[in-house]
Amino acid sequence: MAELKVAHCSMCGKVFQVTLRNLCNECAEIHDRQYDAVDRYLMKNRQATTEETAEATGVPVKQIREWIRQKKISLSANPNLTDVCDLCGGPSRTGQQLCANCSGRIKKDIDKMLADEQAERERKREHSYKMKAKDEV
Repeated sequence: MAELKVAHCSMCGKVFQVTLRNLCNECAEIHDRQYDAVDRYLMKNRQATTEETAEATGVPVKQIREWIRQKKISLSANPNLTDVCDLCGGPSRTGQQLCANCSGRIKKDIDKMLADEQAERERKREHSYKMKAKDEV
């Protein structure tokens, strides 16, 4: 007999049969209506900010930002939409968790760390000596 997998809906907490979306049917419909409302609003208001879109549609800013990260909402088509950088809290238009400044700073720090490690390995190699085995003498 087939086993039914159930879980709690991530939006409302009701028990439901597991789907790919991890939402019950009612919340999935609400989620779809919210996305459609945001999509329709942005079609007519390309210059709207994330906050203006949330206020006009009644969809939480957090949900709009999640759709931005999931690439469901195009940042290139909506020049004033932004996400928030998880590190500095500043605006981000990368569609990633970090803004371009934080991402660049982390990359630079990693590159510096790798260069320092390489220099340390070179320094240790210069100051080490090799012992000859007894049979080589």
